[in-house]
Amino acid sequence: MGLFNNIRKLHQNAIIFIYPIVYDLLALSLGLYLMGFNGQTMFSSKLILEMGFPSVSHISNIPLLANQVYFFNGPVDITVFTGIVVVSLIVIGAFLQGGYIHSLYAIGKNGKYSSVEFVKYGKKNWLQFILLGVIMYFLKISLTAFLVIFFSTIGGFVALIALLVLRIVFIYLEFTIVLDKLPIPEALKKSRHYFAKSFLPTSITVVIMYIISLSLSIILHKIWSPIFVIVMILFYAYIMTLIQMVFMTILSRARKEKNNSLA
Repeated sequence: MGLFNNIRKLHQNAIIFIYPIVYDLLALSLGLYLMGFNGQTMFSSKLILEMGFPSVSHISNIPLLANQVYFFNGPVDITVFTGIVVVSLIVIGAFLQGGYIHSLYAIGKNGKYSSVEFVKYGKKNWLQFILLGVIMYFLKISLTAFLVIFFSTIGGFVALIALLVLRIVFIYLEFTIVLDKLPIPEALKKSRHYFAKSFLPTSITVVIMYIISLSLSIILHKIWSPIFVIVMILFYAYIMTLIQMVFMTILSRARKEKNNSLA
């Protein structure tokens, strides 16, 4: 998979950009319906710890999009209906994750997007991504709480660094679950191997991803308005899909080298 060739093929299958846009617009619409427009301009940023299917909620510290548990931290009435909406969007996101990741791989390999394959891999992996989301959520909570208890204020910073390091080491975890058809424990080990195998190009791409995502997060919070959130949804879906394709290209090379070494 050549990178520039893959980027070209990605634009030829532009529907892949549409999925995160429609998903975020739906999450935004439901968030506005449930709580109205929440938040105000501020100087803030958020480190992304999610890979694969992009969402503006990954770079926002203000609860607004109803597709994450932390939506309940906003000024919203916690009702059964609200819970159903948030859980439903989380499940939809988990379904889209599998189809999105495999579509990136298929576009890079064959130059073609397939809606049938998208649905197939979405159905095949959504439960694993729900479980992974639960694990990551409780890992964040427990690790942060533990370190804050023992190290006070600095504990929160140490927890953030620890989570960031784990995210980078296992940067290909979601991709490995889908492409290698592995359960989470085995995918953890194999994704770490892929990271080590492609250390330099992956590290460079990680640095670029965080520079871009942190910059966009700061801009989002500084120009916080309904219209700008929509603008950011459009732009973020585009730029992060390009970055995910870069990761997919690097991973595909690492997987090919591994298969050749075993041949």
